[in-house]
Amino acid sequence: MAFSTVLGTRAGALVGALGALMLGLGAWQLPPPETPVLQRLVSRVKLYYAENHPEKAYLHLDKPVYAVGETLWFSAYVLAADTHQPDTISRVLHVDLLAANGRVAARRELRLADGRAHGDIALPDSLRPGTYRLRAYTAWMRNAAPGFFFDRRLEVYPAATVPTGAGATPYGLRKQAAAARSVAATVAQAPDVQFFPEGGRLVAGLDNTVAFKAADYYGRGLDVEGKVLDAQNHEVATFRSSHLGMGSFVLKAVAGQRYRAVVAPAGRPVSVALPGVQASGYTLHVLTLASAFLVTIQQRGTGGGPVQLLGQVRGTVAYAGAGQVTGDEPFTTRIPKSKFPAGIVQFTLFDGQGQPLAERLAFAQTDPGLRVALAPDRASYGPRQPVRVRLSVTDAAGQRVPAATRLSVAVTDAGAVVAGAETIASHLLLTSDLTGYVEAPGYYFQSPTPETALHLDQLLLTQGWRRFTWQAEPAGKVPDFGAEQSLTLRGQVTQRNGKPTPNSELTYLQTKPQKTLLRITTDAEGRFLFTGLGACNDTTHVVIQARKDKGGSNLLVNLDRGPAAPARPLPPLPLQPPAELAATLRRSQTQVEAQYRFRLDTTKSILLNNVTVKGRRAEATDPRRLYPQSAAKVIRMDDIPASNSSLTALQALQGRVPGVSVAGSDANPQVLIRGITSLSGSNEPLYLLDGVPVTLDVIQYYPVSDIETIEILKGSQAALFGSRGSGGVIAIYTRRGSPRYPAGLVQSPGMAGMRVPGYYCGREFYVPRYDQAKTKREYPDLRAATLYWNPTVTTDASGQAELTFFTSDAIGSFRLSAEGMAGNGQPVLGSGSLKVE
Repeated sequence: MAFSTVLGTRAGALVGALGALMLGLGAWQLPPPETPVLQRLVSRVKLYYAENHPEKAYLHLDKPVYAVGETLWFSAYVLAADTHQPDTISRVLHVDLLAANGRVAARRELRLADGRAHGDIALPDSLRPGTYRLRAYTAWMRNAAPGFFFDRRLEVYPAATVPTGAGATPYGLRKQAAAARSVAATVAQAPDVQFFPEGGRLVAGLDNTVAFKAADYYGRGLDVEGKVLDAQNHEVATFRSSHLGMGSFVLKAVAGQRYRAVVAPAGRPVSVALPGVQASGYTLHVLTLASAFLVTIQQRGTGGGPVQLLGQVRGTVAYAGAGQVTGDEPFTTRIPKSKFPAGIVQFTLFDGQGQPLAERLAFAQTDPGLRVALAPDRASYGPRQPVRVRLSVTDAAGQRVPAATRLSVAVTDAGAVVAGAETIASHLLLTSDLTGYVEAPGYYFQSPTPETALHLDQLLLTQGWRRFTWQAEPAGKVPDFGAEQSLTLRGQVTQRNGKPTPNSELTYLQTKPQKTLLRITTDAEGRFLFTGLGACNDTTHVVIQARKDKGGSNLLVNLDRGPAAPARPLPPLPLQPPAELAATLRRSQTQVEAQYRFRLDTTKSILLNNVTVKGRRAEATDPRRLYPQSAAKVIRMDDIPASNSSLTALQALQGRVPGVSVAGSDANPQVLIRGITSLSGSNEPLYLLDGVPVTLDVIQYYPVSDIETIEILKGSQAALFGSRGSGGVIAIYTRRGSPRYPAGLVQSPGMAGMRVPGYYCGREFYVPRYDQAKTKREYPDLRAATLYWNPTVTTDASGQAELTFFTSDAIGSFRLSAEGMAGNGQPVLGSGSLKVE
């Protein structure tokens, strides 16, 4: 017998009652699976998404390529991974711009509101041109593999990229050209070629579909061809890649035989061993048709038995069936694609106890998606003329969608286009549920054809590492990272040998923008978490001091600096960019030069080139200091040799101020300002850290490298502090915003200090209004790379919106692009064009 949706079977292939069930699709309410095993499997999927609540992040950029000196504008979307609805768990999004060596070139902490945020990253002239990675993630996403972060390669070109003579190398790319030549031999001689049996294993005696992928040193696909040889060097199969180094072939494997492939990328043969052959097992073959999946199940040498087949998309189990498999004949069933929501379908075959036997990923393009129509009010425009763009969200039939949709819209130079660039649709439906680098993901969605469907299927055969796995999680496992509701600071206290120190007493001191002093205790693993740090939009100077529960501070405070960003090979920039892109970069260079010369968005004035100002330096007023600095004995850390070493505040004070004695051990110091007596009988000084009274243990191990001055007041000088200053005052002032001490970690025994960035407030994209008389025309408006950017566009109840902006002095063609999310979780995108003559 067969599944209720089966159109045909072969005798003896599948015996038993099989039922096809639809679960969780819209308002359909069908009976639960009939077997306890299926019920348990379906419940496991639902429980995973209910407990783990995985998230997805996506950044819509104003354009796909940049030049140094420009600004990268982005609009962020954070959604639930299963429904693609605006996520309601996380309230903080982290965005990093990473170099190939893993160095963080720029970082933004964004406050999320209903799953949305927007920001920008200025690419300074000092930034080295090359390929970078832009990643975005929440703390909650760190509980899963980093491969599920939003992670996109980004090309950043030098300011001058176009050669001036025939064969000339663009300035700024010479070093990269040399670096590219140095690895050219490695790239050519050592391609990465991998083979993937469909379903997971090669089974003897069966026709096995074997997919392959060949990639270069940077992960880009390589066109290859080759042949498969057995241990006796007999040719048993041939193959040729069809798209980005991917393809497949059929191999009838023999038990006990070993196979290898001889691959010829660029004419240089490489020998690669195929996976081993199993004498028994199951194969799961999926053929993607126009409107259905043709699933074939076959076994050899197992004796058969009960099996279960599940098909699920992001936690929605759309197909479930159970039955009995006997004999060697294949069983084939046809499953309509309409049963599945759009996205990656995870087909898994289980035995009678619910253990996975084989798995295969496929793709269901069941939703044509929503489109954005962008219609300018005129066919062409002149410089500095108003543009009105009517924006409408429509379905596949062209009918307007009467609901609010949240979008971001960019108008950029038409030459800044990258073929197959990622979109919100390709990310949410494809790459966000796979790990690893996916080359040109937008290609599979731009113009769907049978050919692109075949290439997409080959991608899933080779790179089908999925978000959901059937490996059971330990019962009651607590996530390592919670969902951030505000900015947090986490870490772990350990001994010198790396052993965690439980129940350590931690003192948290924040000196700006407001003074905060907190004390907590670490957990059994020595871990700690400070929350509620998101009340400011400025950099916060934080010091953490740890002491053992029985005293002593010879500990290490290991602050969490975010997920690791290991070095990863990234391709160099092309020495000769495409002609259209080269023209775009030339216009961008002119725009950047004008921005340096004119402040069109601020003072509307010309910057002076070389100005020499002479005069006497005035002492700056420090709001942290309540007394004149001239009244105190001042020790400047810059005047102390080795002040960047591991010296602490007390060690720097020792022996440098007459009458100030620092005695005792490091763990139990005694500080006395001689010549001072107190009516209370205590001669202990008053300790101030950036004007805040603290105890001795707070400054005991404070690192000198983070201190600007130590100031001593005694006698009448300390009278300002009343009885609290009767023993004298020792005031410590930390460095503020010095480029010599950038944001980072400063450690000494039992203490760690760092500057933690606050929420980033995204800048508003500047667009002049030429309908106002006060707008001056003598300043050039060279907006060309990005003419307009709006990260927060929302359609009205009729599915429409109108945008108004002005053209610049730049002449040429511009591309309008819009991306966003509809209220029902569908990705929305569209494009248009306008011309300035």
